[in-house]
Amino acid sequence: MLTNDPGPFADPADVVLSAFEALLAPERLPLSQYAAQHRKLTDGIGEEPKPFNPARVPYLAGPSDALTSGLYTTVALPGPGQCAKTTVAENWLQQTVETDPASFLWYMQTKPGVEAYVKKRIDSMIRAHPRMAARLGSDPSADSIAFKDFGAMQAEFLSFGKNTLINKNAPRIVADEVDNYDLSELGEAKPVLDIRRQVFGEDSCLLLLSHPDLAVGMSPAGWTKGIMAVYRDSTRGMWWWPCPRCGAHSSPNPGAARFMALDYDAEAPLDEVRDMARLVCPVCGGLIEDHEREAMNGAGRWIGTGEAVDEDGRVTGQLAKNDTYGAWIVGVMSPFILGGIGGLARARVQAERDMERSGDEATARQVVVKQWGFPFVPRKRIGSVSAEALVERAEPALQRDEVPDGVRVIIAWADVQANRFELIRRGWGMGWESWVLSTEHIEAETATDPAAWDRLLEALQRPLPLADSSGRVMRPRGVGMDMGGAAGVTSRAYEAWLRWQRAGKVRKLGVASGRDIWDVILTQGAPALGAARLQVIYPDDVRKDRVASALAGGRVPVARFNANLFKDDLAGQLARLEPGPLHVHLPAWALDRAGPPHPWFEQLVAEQRRPNGSWRKVVASARNEAGDQMVGTHVLGRLHGLGRINWDAPPAWAAPWDINSLVGEPGEASVRPVAPSLAQRPSSPAVASPTRRQPGGYFGKPGGGYFRR
Repeated sequence: MLTNDPGPFADPADVVLSAFEALLAPERLPLSQYAAQHRKLTDGIGEEPKPFNPARVPYLAGPSDALTSGLYTTVALPGPGQCAKTTVAENWLQQTVETDPASFLWYMQTKPGVEAYVKKRIDSMIRAHPRMAARLGSDPSADSIAFKDFGAMQAEFLSFGKNTLINKNAPRIVADEVDNYDLSELGEAKPVLDIRRQVFGEDSCLLLLSHPDLAVGMSPAGWTKGIMAVYRDSTRGMWWWPCPRCGAHSSPNPGAARFMALDYDAEAPLDEVRDMARLVCPVCGGLIEDHEREAMNGAGRWIGTGEAVDEDGRVTGQLAKNDTYGAWIVGVMSPFILGGIGGLARARVQAERDMERSGDEATARQVVVKQWGFPFVPRKRIGSVSAEALVERAEPALQRDEVPDGVRVIIAWADVQANRFELIRRGWGMGWESWVLSTEHIEAETATDPAAWDRLLEALQRPLPLADSSGRVMRPRGVGMDMGGAAGVTSRAYEAWLRWQRAGKVRKLGVASGRDIWDVILTQGAPALGAARLQVIYPDDVRKDRVASALAGGRVPVARFNANLFKDDLAGQLARLEPGPLHVHLPAWALDRAGPPHPWFEQLVAEQRRPNGSWRKVVASARNEAGDQMVGTHVLGRLHGLGRINWDAPPAWAAPWDINSLVGEPGEASVRPVAPSLAQRPSSPAVASPTRRQPGGYFGKPGGGYFRR
């Protein structure tokens, strides 16, 4: 009797196909493509596996492909929790097992952590992928918590420690949460792990993942340990994405030339902090909602050392050659953060308030590092110098409205009040040494009076005589004024700036550190602790103050700065006793002739630093205009690049008096700000091309003016 039942024998067709499969070359794909085609995700507790969706986390593609590119021997991926960075390591393991066998060492913090992770994530991943399961040995010794034998390769999962490093080596190593390893006996993790793979040379690769727990502060100078130390010496990739309002590209990574900060009112009730938190475009000032991040991520890309991206997203330069690829993920990039960007803001404000009450930084540190993905900035031990101590330093030799020896640059700034303008002129020299040159009180019937604004600009731009009795004068390099305060002031400020520009009294000088530099600019302090230190934005009609913003129309530059950080700077400057770098020369003419108290000196120290890093008035009714004036001039000084000047070969506008381009005879037409190099390193031409898109969607016309396409 004939039957179709093959009985105990295998199907010959399957045998032939299997034989041919064994002869085929392994599938060679970049890791991101392989994961998109083959990875399935499961929660590890019985959930049906689902295809991995790379479109949800597009920022993983860069570091994933770096692992399999053959160009890098190390990949550093700092970031917060719940951003899927560990998925990169899992995908790498899967591709290695299925197509490119090479033994793995996978280190974690503790033995219990290893056990929990392998049971929930690795074992469930193997079950969800038949090709991995088929390669796993059936003998009990081939499948344990710490050891997986896939035939042509093995994978070991270990806690990091002296004993687990002995006699271990592999060409592929994962160091997960490296900043939380016990390094008391071993020193930094990377050199120790490099030894484990050195016999494999350039065929090896080390992947480091971690929150930036060991980094101190936002400056790379404080990144001497842990993953940020590795990132510091890498390609230093930052994520750049487009604004949904103006299309300009900026980065959510602090330290980027155009930093997109998360904006919120740190003084509001917690639920209001959560509901009102928005990302702010550093170019147009547009407010960006949480749900818009997905599309922004989809259009984003990594930009590393040697590369630059302009506002339109055009990339120039070439990624610097480096053995280490670095990509820094931050919290606002992640689609998995609890409560979205509002949840991030609420968690930080609550932690900072708890820190202020208790003095304990632990919770705030955890929120900043593990949720925001930023290195933590420890509380600075900054104390306000007393007004009496400042009075004792007042210098009788300084003359009002005169430029003393040592001053190379003048910056003028005005604080806007309801019925007056409080103006200061401050001279700057080498190493941020500064001199208070004059103060002025300009009365106005109302700060919304256009004529009063015109008088203000004339006063700000007035040159001052040099102290060498030559009759020469020095003009200010840059002038600015506050744009907030009393009702209607912001609209009048925008109107005044546009009026001055039409009259030829305002000029763009160039671009430095990704910021446009104007000789006349409005300024706005941002109270949020996490605000960008300094950026130039062009408010458009998407801002909260729609009437004022409609006037600006994306044409008026505003220097928006982190008020708390600049007040930290002022406190440090005022504490410098000896003349030299950062020292402030205070004039005796500012003393009150009637004797103490001396109001101007009292205003310098009217605010006090709170434990969370914010500054508040000691007495609510106290005046603080002098302090604001000093901060305003420092903001403009930084904007114009005083901190980047090579004083051995300074630009013409900061040169010694005899060759300074801002020094000349009174009334000389040549004594006008020119547009030399800014800190010798301008990032783009000083004058935009006729078709260059200006912030807010405008295009510059030859000879001035704007039009829209």
